[in-house]
Amino acid sequence: MSRLRLPMPARPKAAAPVIDGWPRAAIEDDAFRVDGRLMGGFELAPLSLELMAETERDAALDGLAAFEDAIARPYLLLSVPTDRPPHEHLAILEERLDGRRAASGFSAYAALYRELCAAATRPLRRTYLLLDAASGPELGRLIATTARVAEERGLVIREVAADEIARLWSDVGRVGIPHRVGIHAGEGDGLLTALALSRRWPAEVAPGWLSGLFAVPGIAAVAMRVRPLPRAEAMGFLTTRLRQVRAAERLAAERGELADVERERLGATATDARRAVHAGAGRISFVDTVLLLEAPDRTTLAERTEALRLEARSLGVDLETATFRITDAWAAALPGPAPRPIAERNLDSGSLAASLLNVASDLYEPAGHLYGRARTTGAPIILDRFSHASHNAIVLGQTGTGKTMFSGAEMHRCFLRGVRVLAVDPLGDYRRLASALGGTYLELGASDGLNPFAFVGATTERSLSAKLAMLDRLLAAMAGGLSRDERPALDRALRAAYTAAGISPDPATHGRHPPTLADVVERLAAEPEGGPLARRLERWAIGSLAGLFAATEPLPADRRALVVGLAAIGDPEVRDVAQLAALSVLWDLVRADLAPKLVVVDEAWKVMRQASGADFIEELARSARHYHAGLQLATQDIVEFLRSPFGEAIVKQCDLRVLLGQTPEGADALVRFFDLTAPERRALVHARPGEGLLFVGRSHTGFEAVVSRREYAMLTSRPADLVAQSQLKYEPPDSS
Repeated sequence: MSRLRLPMPARPKAAAPVIDGWPRAAIEDDAFRVDGRLMGGFELAPLSLELMAETERDAALDGLAAFEDAIARPYLLLSVPTDRPPHEHLAILEERLDGRRAASGFSAYAALYRELCAAATRPLRRTYLLLDAASGPELGRLIATTARVAEERGLVIREVAADEIARLWSDVGRVGIPHRVGIHAGEGDGLLTALALSRRWPAEVAPGWLSGLFAVPGIAAVAMRVRPLPRAEAMGFLTTRLRQVRAAERLAAERGELADVERERLGATATDARRAVHAGAGRISFVDTVLLLEAPDRTTLAERTEALRLEARSLGVDLETATFRITDAWAAALPGPAPRPIAERNLDSGSLAASLLNVASDLYEPAGHLYGRARTTGAPIILDRFSHASHNAIVLGQTGTGKTMFSGAEMHRCFLRGVRVLAVDPLGDYRRLASALGGTYLELGASDGLNPFAFVGATTERSLSAKLAMLDRLLAAMAGGLSRDERPALDRALRAAYTAAGISPDPATHGRHPPTLADVVERLAAEPEGGPLARRLERWAIGSLAGLFAATEPLPADRRALVVGLAAIGDPEVRDVAQLAALSVLWDLVRADLAPKLVVVDEAWKVMRQASGADFIEELARSARHYHAGLQLATQDIVEFLRSPFGEAIVKQCDLRVLLGQTPEGADALVRFFDLTAPERRALVHARPGEGLLFVGRSHTGFEAVVSRREYAMLTSRPADLVAQSQLKYEPPDSS
């Protein structure tokens, strides 16, 4: 049985009734009793259905259904609002901070996260499964059996002590606050009414479908009283239901009436459930669902009640106020023996599991970092890319929608977690960020250069063959492509150049001075089929572009942050080749060890325009996770990116996909690829900077990226912001 780390409440006193006829509850001999019955139970860990793939979600629901089927006596599922202290996530992140710069960035991050937690509109909830028994041994057997089944089914639960159940009873029952119960509501320090789900439910229910009701403000508690039927009683109930349907069909046929679709559905459902119960493949339960709604005054209560009813109708179910039965409905939400039912409804095992109350209302993986906030609830989205099957992410959005800001914030937050940051910066947007992180910024085309022939980091016997394959791609991009005869000539020239430098597959030779591009071109010129290729490579080797790849030292192995800038290269075609060269060198650093790494490729569509570049990016996306690395791609030309032979394959290798604001043409391409709805397309076309859709696996949600003031100052590329920053740094001369 897995355990949740939760704060334990203080030990309450005996619960005093607030309404005449209220159940009597008290702690006696370290046991909580309600009307003489002992109480026990568990807290159910929330299930993040939005983070699960379809197969994973189906498996979780099957396990939940089997777990509930194993409980053969009545029980209570109770969901109450709670809060998640921000320090739960911040403490995990703080443990990984390394250095003064990380600590300084963490302060701004923590302030932003606390602000988002306080502004969330949908409260978090805790869900309990509560049992009652006549004696201690009986309750002990129930608790042990339930815990064993939960462990077998992979469910995370935590046994709750008597003190905590008493605290729960006190909170739901408003202990110590006298109430006067009227026809429609109870009145004390505020107003509280009870609503019950009617017996008319939708034909099919989606997993977690009831969670939509929790978004309405004022939901004090949601209680599901579950009464499992014995097999014989369930068979009798279903047989009676089936006979009623058949009798109604015969009567309709005698009258010449058309077939009733609803009646046909009831008959088919009863037949399937009857067969399942007979085969022992499921259970039938009577479920009584009550919602407690509170408000400070009657006007607010009426507004919340109407909002709750409208939300319920959108889900295909009606809500009825427990008129003249407020006391019974309120008591149904209290831990203890079941009172008289309000509006029972029969459910099979699958439908009961799909109606789970412990569905997570947010995307929360505490070991990760902040990605933004959900548009519907305002709750912060915390994700850990390294906990997913693929560690890759892609950001798709037109110019000015926040791609650079989002990717830069991802770099900064990964830095806080101790993840090594490697990036290619085509436009110089990350120069200030690299400086703030204390990392290395290598400016190609200015004073710095690369040596793609050098080995970086630890190497193995396979490093030379991998280096030759990478150089084959790079030189093909430099030359504008290779003919069938030129490719073997290039391979011979590369191998000869490394041999002449004394470098072989033996890792002990990889530290020797590597060959240069000029060496390879010289050997190509001596090859029978290498002359034309050598002439095309001359400007890169000994011509005007020779400085880009003429570095004598390997790339500096900065352990925290290394960014290769390309803004000083004016020619777009040369910049695209330099971007591929920088990526190839960074890829050597990725393969050097298994420490967590983030590789950022901004303006990825430019690399994808070359066949060799697209092939290399696809290999990175496919192989990064084997080296504990996550690839972060950002691109603005969605149509051209997806049109590439490798575009779709690369997107499918990304578990996290961020869709920001789009042009109508780009939105149409995304609609076809991601199967977006018409409202989602409109949202992307009219999105403000930072707004869009966040895909996590196969699920997605509307979200808004948020950054701290510190991150904004490091990443903004707006001319007005940059001018303002330069003016703040300017100090006028002392005229005195």
